[in-house]
Amino acid sequence: MINNLELIRPLLNFENKGDFYMLYVFKRKKDQPEGERDNHQSVRTIKTYCIESIDHLERRWDEIIQLCEMFKARAYIHVQKQNHFDVSLNMMVALAQRIQDGNTNQKGLFDSVVGQIKTQEKRWIIDVDDMLEASPLMMAYIDHECKPFGSKIEAVIPTRNGHHLITKKFDVMKFKEKYPDLDIQKKNPTLLYYPNSLDDAQDINNFANISVY
Repeated sequence: MINNLELIRPLLNFENKGDFYMLYVFKRKKDQPEGERDNHQSVRTIKTYCIESIDHLERRWDEIIQLCEMFKARAYIHVQKQNHFDVSLNMMVALAQRIQDGNTNQKGLFDSVVGQIKTQEKRWIIDVDDMLEASPLMMAYIDHECKPFGSKIEAVIPTRNGHHLITKKFDVMKFKEKYPDLDIQKKNPTLLYYPNSLDDAQDINNFANISVY
């Protein structure tokens, strides 16, 4: 089980009316038992939340954990803030375009717009496979060799197979000179909660794949 609430909480700020962060509870195909994967899309969303305050997140926390445990799902949260005013304006434009194109089914319009518009915070995620890569040497390289110089590491978030480094913007080309194989995600969520039930399922799958001679 991985619970990153206390690590992510300091990254969330709600300076203006309408600020929010998108949170998703979803099932990944690779997490499901072998027999269920053929009937399962790559990602199946169980529930989404627009987190509008720290209090809002805390009030929903038990529910989020229960959904993850019940559905063997993960909770992810964007650490790039958005605002309902910006989303509403873009929804109006997108809605008019859809109607003009003959599309009268507007299911998913909000999620589509949220996924496309620019965010108010420019935070990046570096996906590293283990803590050896997310070492003080790598962090020092980002801070002192990649412009703008100065502290850019905001958090180190544990994941199932490694860590996410949450950073401010920096010179990607300089970073790639030393770490060409690491993935920099500019608008992806980070892991908030990984349930016990999913760990149990992984253990069962691993046991089932053992051959006895």
